[in-house]
Amino acid sequence: MDFLEAVVLAVVQGLTEWLPISSEGMASLLMINFFGKSLNEAIYISVWLHTGTLLAATLYFWGDIKAILKNLPAYVRKPNEKEGYSGLTRFLLVSTITTAVIAAPLVLFMLESFNFSGGVAMAFIGVLLIITGLLQKFVKRSGVVSERPRFIDAVIAGAIQAFAVFPGLSRSGLTTSALLLRKHDPEYALKLSFLMSIPAVAIAEIGLIATQKVTLDVFSIVAIAVSFLLGLLTLGSLLKIAERVNFGYFCIFLGILSLLAMFV
Repeated sequence: MDFLEAVVLAVVQGLTEWLPISSEGMASLLMINFFGKSLNEAIYISVWLHTGTLLAATLYFWGDIKAILKNLPAYVRKPNEKEGYSGLTRFLLVSTITTAVIAAPLVLFMLESFNFSGGVAMAFIGVLLIITGLLQKFVKRSGVVSERPRFIDAVIAGAIQAFAVFPGLSRSGLTTSALLLRKHDPEYALKLSFLMSIPAVAIAEIGLIATQKVTLDVFSIVAIAVSFLLGLLTLGSLLKIAERVNFGYFCIFLGILSLLAMFV
C-alpha cells in the first residue's frame, strides 16, 4: 500500500466493519477495481486492516473483557458452569477454537490459489455478497427463547465465522443471523458476534505477521491508526443501525452488480 491506498482502505474498514455488509468484501472490491490487486492480495490486506477495528472493539467492549478476565479463575475451577461470565467464557473459547480449526487450512491451502483479478474476482465476491444478503433477508428476529449461549451455538457461530475469511461473506452478518436462528435476542446476538471476533481477529493478525503475508511499514501502520480512530468514533452509532436495519437487500444489490462485472 502507498499512503493514499492506506488511508482510503482504512476509512472503508473503519466505517463498514460494524455493518453486516462484509468490510473485507468492500475493501477487496475497491482494491481490485482501483488499486490493481489480485483477490488473494486484497484478502490479506483486508484482514490486516481489521487490526485497527480490533483495537476499537476491544476498547468498546472493555467492560465485558475485563469481567471475563476477572472471572477466569472461577471458570477454571468450574469449567462446566453455564451462568454469567463463565457461560460467556465457554462460548468464546469454543467459538474461537472452532474458527481456528476450520479457518487455518482455508488460509494456508486455499487463499494462495486465489490469484485471479478483474471481473472474475469481482464476480466471486458478488456471489458471496448475494449469499450474505439472502441469509440476512430471510432470518426472522422473533421467537426469542434463549437467554444464554449454549455449546452448540458456539460451534455453529465459530464455524460460520471461519468462512468469513472469504470476502463477501459478512462475519458479523452471518454469525448474528446464526445466533438469531438459535433464538437469541438481536442485541445480544450482535454483541456476541463482536466479542467472538476479538480473539479470532487477533489470532489472524498474528498469523499474517508470522507468515509474512503483510509488510510492516509506515503505510500499514497508518492504515491501522486510521481504521482504529474512525472505527472507535463510529462503532456505537453504527452498531445501533446494524441492530435495527436489515442490510440484506443492499448486499444482494451490490452482489449482483459485482457479478455483472464479469460480463462487462
